[in-house]
Amino acid sequence: MRLDKYLQLRHPEYSRMDLQKIIAEGKVLLNGKVLQKNFQVPENAELEILQMPVKEESFLEPENIPLNIIFEDEHLAVINKPRDMVMHPGNGISKGTLAAALLWHFKNSLSKINGPLRPGILHRLDKDTPGLLVVAKTDLAHRELTRQLEERVLERTYKAAIWGILRDREGTIDAPIERDPRNRLKMAVQANGKTAVTNYKTLEAFSIASFVEFKLDTGRTHQIRVHARYLGNPVVGDPIYEGREESTKRIDTIYRQIAEKLLEIAPAQLLQSYKIKFKHPKTKKAMEFKIEEDEPLKQALDLLRQNASDAKNYSPLQLFAPPQIFANPDDVELPLEEVEEEPVKARPTRAERYAATKIKRALKRERNLLRLKEKAQKEAEIAAKIPFYITPNI
Repeated sequence: MRLDKYLQLRHPEYSRMDLQKIIAEGKVLLNGKVLQKNFQVPENAELEILQMPVKEESFLEPENIPLNIIFEDEHLAVINKPRDMVMHPGNGISKGTLAAALLWHFKNSLSKINGPLRPGILHRLDKDTPGLLVVAKTDLAHRELTRQLEERVLERTYKAAIWGILRDREGTIDAPIERDPRNRLKMAVQANGKTAVTNYKTLEAFSIASFVEFKLDTGRTHQIRVHARYLGNPVVGDPIYEGREESTKRIDTIYRQIAEKLLEIAPAQLLQSYKIKFKHPKTKKAMEFKIEEDEPLKQALDLLRQNASDAKNYSPLQLFAPPQIFANPDDVELPLEEVEEEPVKARPTRAERYAATKIKRALKRERNLLRLKEKAQKEAEIAAKIPFYITPNI
C-alpha cells in the first residue's frame, strides 16, 4: 500500500493532503531512511514519524449561496456547479466559494478527510467550468468514491466547443502534463510530467469549430484545456490556452465575423461537466446523472449551426497548426522529419509522432554515451602501454 494511503488509514483524523506534506518534508522514515509518498509499505513495517501534521485552523464561514442540488442522500450529493465559482478558499480568494455554500446547506454533514477548508470535496472543477461533481457527506463515502476515482470507476464526461476540426474525429490523448516552466499560472505537455489521459469524440463539426465530448481517465489540473491546445484546437473562449483573440486571428476571413460573435458569447472556456457516473458507496448501485448544455454553450451551438455548418468543405488540419511542445524547460522539441508514407498507411497521430521522437532521442543519447565509453577505454589502453620512464607531450 502507498505510504500516504497507509498513513491515512491509521490516522483518519488528518487529511491525506496534510499527511503528504509531512512526507514531502522528510518527516516519515523507515530504518532511518526518508520515504516518498508513493513508497509501498511492507508488512509489519515500523515507521518513524518525526512530527504529525499541524492541523490548519478553519476560517471558512458558511455562506448562503444558492446551490443546484441534483441528488442528495445521507452519503453524498451531486451538485451542478455554476460558472464563475471557485471550489474552495485559496490564492487570495476567501468568499463566494462552493465549500462555503456546501457548509451552509449541509452543516456538519460533510466529509472531513480533505480538511476544514474543503469539506466534502473529493474532485474539482475550474472556476469558469460549470457542471456536475459529487460531494461526500461521510468519510466512508469519501474514501470509497476516491477509490473509484483512482480506479476509473467514477467517470467524468465533459462537452466543449473547440476551435477548428480534429483530424481524428475520435481518439485518446496520452500526453503527460506538468506546470509550464515559462508561466507558472499555466500547465503544459512535458516529457517529465504526470500521466494524463483524455478520450475524445467529435459530436458535431462546423466550418470553424467542433462540438466535442471529452472523458477523463486522469484528473490533472486544466487537463482537457491543455490537451485540446496540444492538438492545436483550443477550447473556445479559453483565456489561458489561446482560445480567444489568438484563435480568431487564425480563422478564414470569410468566417472571421462569426468567430468574433462566438467569442462574445463565451464568458470563458466553453467547457462543461455534463455527465457523472459512479457506484453508490453504500448500496453499490450504479448511478448516472446528466444535465443539458448551459446557456453560453447552447447559444454558441445555435450560432454555429445557423452560420457555420459546412464543415465538409474543410480539411481537419487547415484551421490550426500543431502547437510548439516543450519536452522540458531547456529542451525544445525538434521538428519531426517528413516521411513519405505508403498511400495505404494511416498518418500517425500527434501523440504517436511525439512518442516516436522521444524514443529516437533516447537511442541517440545511448549511442553518444557508448561512443564516450569506447573513447575513454581506448585512451586508457594507450596510456597503459606508455613506459613509465617516458614523459609524453614534453
